[in-house]
Amino acid sequence: MRSDQWTLRFLLPCVCAAGMTHAGTLYEYDGFNYPSGSSLFLQNGGSRWSGAWGTPGGLDATIASTTLADGDLAVSGGAVSTSGFQPPNQGASVATWDRFWGTPLGADNTTAYFSFLFRPDPGFGFYGGLNFGNVFVGLSGNQAFYGLEGPTNDVNLSSVPVVVGQTVLFVLRADFLPGNDRLSLYLNPAPGQSEPAVPDVLKTDLDVGTVDSVTINNYGGFTTDEIRIGSSFDAVTPVPEPAYGVGVAFAFAVALRMRARARA
Repeated sequence: MRSDQWTLRFLLPCVCAAGMTHAGTLYEYDGFNYPSGSSLFLQNGGSRWSGAWGTPGGLDATIASTTLADGDLAVSGGAVSTSGFQPPNQGASVATWDRFWGTPLGADNTTAYFSFLFRPDPGFGFYGGLNFGNVFVGLSGNQAFYGLEGPTNDVNLSSVPVVVGQTVLFVLRADFLPGNDRLSLYLNPAPGQSEPAVPDVLKTDLDVGTVDSVTINNYGGFTTDEIRIGSSFDAVTPVPEPAYGVGVAFAFAVALRMRARARA
């Protein structure tokens, strides 16, 4: 076999392997890559969901023209925003938008991860975040810091402040256990890096139960993006993979140079 042929046979598999990730399983994803200005109602994009976005009523949610971003996190498309807070005498003031997935989570001795990007906009209401089962993740009512909240208003706060216009990456690890579960919340962890050793919030006084949906839940004036549910920290904090074409071009360049040297 000629040296250039051997080089290509050796390098190309390496190039392909370099573009692969072993990040666990991504169960569900929605980057809100829908037409700008459209309603979230009945949007059905993303992957692995069992149905479209729906709402029992309240504030409309519309697709923003630009995506939220956080460091190296892989993002796509737009985002979803709710209008600013409206006093009760001026109409609906709460936005609740549900989406279900096919296979429920929450069996004892299993672990799942949830992540999303979140930003309070000018005029934001007094609470906003996402519900995963009976745990609320985000800004609880009249708090100055982000955290976790159970169904009986039991709040565990972080030291990360709520700042208008500032995007935050939320990653929730749920260790489902017999009895109360272990909920670890990471705020602004580095995508593409190892899972942090210490969470920003730890909650151990709640049995989450079965989880089969996510709910965008806020009082208006918030933008949400990049919802992911998966089996590992890596699965819900992905970074863009290196371009395959660049690696192939490099492999061919090496092979050509070796062939030129062999003929010299």
